[in-house]
Amino acid sequence: MATRSRIAIETQDGIISIYCHWDGHIETNGKILFENYDREKTEQLIALGNISSLDKTIETTEAYHRDQGDDLMQKLYLGVEDLYECGFESGEEYVYCLTKDNVWLVGKYGSNNVAVLKEALEEIEA
Repeated sequence: MATRSRIAIETQDGIISIYCHWDGHIETNGKILFENYDREKTEQLIALGNISSLDKTIETTEAYHRDQGDDLMQKLYLGVEDLYECGFESGEEYVYCLTKDNVWLVGKYGSNNVAVLKEALEEIEA
């Protein structure tokens, strides 16, 4: 069964996000994002549109638009608060966001807490 997630980046104009179908857990997609995706690479990832699975590189990430010819899909939000209030509407279990300050955040469905991803990873590894 898939663990769906939403991956987002905060810009001056709001939030741009994509859906990811597989491996949304903090210890999988969260770790990949934190260890491999800076602002430039995250912008390139978001530009792919929705993805099937995330990998350490843009080239090996499976993107529906680029790799399967599907429509380019991205979802917009007004800001970080809007993202974490509405970002689970398509059944996502985790929502990740790279803020304007280049800090990765994570929220889990059913929780009102948004955590700094680095701290969430440290807690899992402890």
